[in-house]
Amino acid sequence: IEKFNNSGVFADDSTSFSKDCFNISGTISFNITYKMADDKLNSYEVMLTNASTISSFNCKQTEGPIMAVISEGGSDLTIEFDINKNKTKVASMDPQHWGVSKMVYEYTLSPADVKTVGRRQATAIGSYFVTPINHTYSCSKQQVKLENVTIPGANDTSVIEGEFINFSETGLTIRVGPLLPDTTDYDYHYCKADQKVKDIVPIAVGVALAALVVIVLVAYLIGRRRTVAAGGYERV
Repeated sequence: IEKFNNSGVFADDSTSFSKDCFNISGTISFNITYKMADDKLNSYEVMLTNASTISSFNCKQTEGPIMAVISEGGSDLTIEFDINKNKTKVASMDPQHWGVSKMVYEYTLSPADVKTVGRRQATAIGSYFVTPINHTYSCSKQQVKLENVTIPGANDTSVIEGEFINFSETGLTIRVGPLLPDTTDYDYHYCKADQKVKDIVPIAVGVALAALVVIVLVAYLIGRRRTVAAGGYERV
């Protein structure tokens, strides 16, 4: 993982971790929604910066899930990957694909109007950023909702109703596996939103060209009709 700069964008980093394990670049923020004393909802945003550090990680799939914990300001983001190299589907992961299977964000709620001050843990389990192996995931803008919010370490593990976190990314790219010598060897796998945009462009161009042909044809027919009406053609 590469570190962030002050705007929340991962800056260039040549550590062995980012070369041999996996690499994330982009802008990441968390929109934290919580309950106030009157049970109404309020929210605030937290953005990762270059002060973030990798406090724990595992790059060996034989020893457990590929994962990393990114820590900053008393908050921890845990990202776990699922890598399926088989030719058959395993659990929820398609064959020869990788993806994020779990995201956990642990933080402290301390705004003056919060109903219950203290630590929180928000979790999302599923299949996110799913990409073919040896491809780099890319997305201009996307959100993942972490709505399973509990109090870490408490005897009562019930979900706190109404509280949730939106994990937001802008310009996100994720590469899993060792860095290839030639970066041009990477093929990008775009998120659905970006794929739709890429599909719309050729369709729009085709429609514009078709409309241009129709306009030219109509202009020709109108011009020809006026010429004939003015006696511009002789009958044989």
